[in-house]
Amino acid sequence: MSTTLFWMVVQVLAVVAVAPFFDGVARMIRAKMQARKGPPDPFQTYRDLYKLFKRGRVYPKNAHWVFKYAPYIMFGVVATMLAALPITYATDFKAGVVSDLFVILYLGAFFRFIFGVASNDSGNAFAAIGGSREQMIGVFVEPVIVLCLIVVMLLAKTSNLVEIQYMVKHWQIGYIYPSFAIASIAFLWAIYVEMARNPYDLAEAEQELQEGVLGEYSGSDLAISHMTMLIKQFVMIGLFLSIFEPWNVEFPLLALLIYIIKAGVFYVGAVFIDNFGPRYKLLSSFKRKANFALVIAFMAVITYVLGA
Repeated sequence: MSTTLFWMVVQVLAVVAVAPFFDGVARMIRAKMQARKGPPDPFQTYRDLYKLFKRGRVYPKNAHWVFKYAPYIMFGVVATMLAALPITYATDFKAGVVSDLFVILYLGAFFRFIFGVASNDSGNAFAAIGGSREQMIGVFVEPVIVLCLIVVMLLAKTSNLVEIQYMVKHWQIGYIYPSFAIASIAFLWAIYVEMARNPYDLAEAEQELQEGVLGEYSGSDLAISHMTMLIKQFVMIGLFLSIFEPWNVEFPLLALLIYIIKAGVFYVGAVFIDNFGPRYKLLSSFKRKANFALVIAFMAVITYVLGA
């Protein structure tokens, strides 16, 4: 178990180190597609974070401890979620104590709760609106995620992510079951929404949307918050890859490298989707799309009940 804990720490540190690079690449591609001048190189995000870490921390007068420590709590939560993904320890079945779908679900819910509380505690109207919008998105997206994972757990008869990954790799469950294939479609949509990409969200608009809570943060707090949002996107991608595309090698370092490449390609590739079309309104277009995804998730459940 000590070896597994070591590799958990390694995979968290590795993603923290490379996530800003892929964000820089995505920003460059996005700028090119929008015919504007973007970052000069893929390392711009590193420089931005470094500048923020050098600056001081400023808080609103009416802010409480929740607002002050929320960035670090959220960072710890997403780091734990990342550690719970069996990337480098896919053969350690005992790791299911931590690498469990229920652990990831509860941590994700706790992250959203802290995000919403901190936004309201800031005293900033825009931050409160951003936090409220984030909670509303969760109302639409989380049922889809839960239903898809229920199908996977029922097929595998376990919530141990290591065992689920093993079963999918060896075709004990997986795309041989129509319910699994249908669940993967709805889950992929939910993951894309959780990444805060167009047309469902626009994370660059910090004063009103998904990162609205960051409006009152500064210095190292803002840097930690930005890193948290980056890591969360890699966690959601990693969750999809671990369940629906788990094919990887067993050697830990090589497995980590392959995951980083796959997740990075997924992260950068999403740029080509979020640059086509305007952002959806939350209570009209987005709601219709969410209802459609929920229907697909229910279809996966019904298909499983029917024995497929």
